[in-house]
Amino acid sequence: MQTTKKINYLFLFVFSLAIFAGCTKDEVNTTQIEKSKKTREFSVALVQDWMKESYEVVKERGFFALDASRLYAYTSIAMYESMVHGIENGASLEGQLEGLNELPQPDQNKTYDWGIVLCHVTPQVLTHMLNTPSDELAKRVDLTRQIQEKKILEASDVPDEVIKNSKEFGDALAKAIIEYADGDRTKSVLAEPYTMPSTSLNPSFYDGNGTPNPFFMAPYWWRSRTLATVDAKICEPEPPYAYSEDPNSAYYKDVKEVYDDTQNPAKLYIGRYWANNPKESGTPAGAWIGIGNQLVDQLELDIVETLKMYLLLSISTRDTFITVWWTKYKYNLQRPVSYIRKVIGEPAWLSPVPTPPYPDYVSGTSANGGSSSEVLTHLFGGNTPFNDSQHVNKGFATRPFSNFKQAGVEAYHSRIYAGVHMRKACEEGFKLGECVARNVIARISFKK
Repeated sequence: MQTTKKINYLFLFVFSLAIFAGCTKDEVNTTQIEKSKKTREFSVALVQDWMKESYEVVKERGFFALDASRLYAYTSIAMYESMVHGIENGASLEGQLEGLNELPQPDQNKTYDWGIVLCHVTPQVLTHMLNTPSDELAKRVDLTRQIQEKKILEASDVPDEVIKNSKEFGDALAKAIIEYADGDRTKSVLAEPYTMPSTSLNPSFYDGNGTPNPFFMAPYWWRSRTLATVDAKICEPEPPYAYSEDPNSAYYKDVKEVYDDTQNPAKLYIGRYWANNPKESGTPAGAWIGIGNQLVDQLELDIVETLKMYLLLSISTRDTFITVWWTKYKYNLQRPVSYIRKVIGEPAWLSPVPTPPYPDYVSGTSANGGSSSEVLTHLFGGNTPFNDSQHVNKGFATRPFSNFKQAGVEAYHSRIYAGVHMRKACEEGFKLGECVARNVIARISFKK
């Protein structure tokens, strides 16, 4: 009996050793990629600096909000996909965004430096999205790459083989994201001919600063591929007020409010603060990217939180402007300046902030205020105070806000105060943006 027990124990011991040895062998063979430095170990400045650079090159390039929103979105996608494989249980956007399939995958038997991957992918995508930038701008983007890569290599001793692996994977990833961006129909929709509606058939039709203006900006932009919103019409607002020249009508009162508010210095200050004109800022599409850049420091975000914030902000902004453009060219509603000159009786009146060359309904700045404030509230809560100092260099004081919605509401009021939008276009635009953001948040999962 004793001999039998000894044999049984010996068998169990040997069997256990075999299992342990087998597991250890499998781990070595299948988890080589896990030797890669985790994303959370990288400095948050790595991604923050790239988004700051994106904002600056958009400003210098002179983009309007449409191209800017597109650039921010694909740049943030590039950054997130560069580092997602170093995030524990991190979910790729492949299969989550419209048309994003078959992204290259890292080799499980290789080690990578995700920071090197990001600094190799991001400038390629960013430069491509700048659409034939000047040599000066291209060199500026590349200088950021050199600085970032130098910091990474100084912070840790990265073997040559790991650098090689990282750049090879980065090249494949950059190529795939650029191809994905090029497939979003932007080039074809910009080439589509457009016939302006007749002012004789539609007296409320937008006609620039009081006279017929053939320069309509990207009227078919709404046919571009969205990223996470299934249909550009899913958040359709209610129609604008019926056109009327009766002083007692809702339409007349809406425009009269614009005229009156532009005479108020305090309101006009807010209108100019949120103007974000091309060449002066990162455009209205970049206003909340600028806020996000500051939140990284104010809320002491880590790199993973920051990647998610930029991604949701930029994707919701891209989808919001596509949705806004569908409403603009559905209604072709005139801007306040046209009505003020013709009906209110101020033939020489100009909006204090230049009126953009596209219709009134709905307001893009207001919609972006709705989408971005919804995203930030979702991420950081409804009672998070913050300060916005991004326009101090233009002579504006830092503006403190008690929460994100307060800032969003101020953003939509700013377009009334600036003289460029009627209230209904701003209120409905804000709600449209909130709706788009909720769709984006519901669509994207950050965990496998």
